[in-house]
Amino acid sequence: MRVFGATLCLAMLAVACGGGADPHDDGVPTCEPGFTTPQGFRATERFEDPYADHVGIRLGFVSDEGRELHYFAGIPGEFGEGLPGVDSIVVAEGLEGPLQGSGDTWVLSWRAPGPCGVRAVLGSGFTRRSFLETLERTGIIPVQ
Repeated sequence: MRVFGATLCLAMLAVACGGGADPHDDGVPTCEPGFTTPQGFRATERFEDPYADHVGIRLGFVSDEGRELHYFAGIPGEFGEGLPGVDSIVVAEGLEGPLQGSGDTWVLSWRAPGPCGVRAVLGSGFTRRSFLETLERTGIIPVQ
């Protein structure tokens, strides 16, 4: 009986701690990007990061010229840390976020409501202008 009780306690602990269950089984929403892949880019990665109330995503894209875009939705973090702030940009959702960067590295981050609200786009191999033009073509920011 003692072995059964210990086994039952371990099983209950595994369930309480998540036990490696697939977050999609519980109806937990997966964050969606809400934009189109920029013309001239191809997808290189998709990473899902499960949380209690949502599944965050990271998407990667690369162009034939070697420019890279990385998009984050619902994954908290320090985006653009160490890069200078250069502007405040309105995103298509009507929210504002800081634009940080210099040279060929740029980051736009913002916070929308909800569990998938932490958003960021990182670009390398871009001028400031080409980064913003690419974000306009994807629908992330409105056309200026």
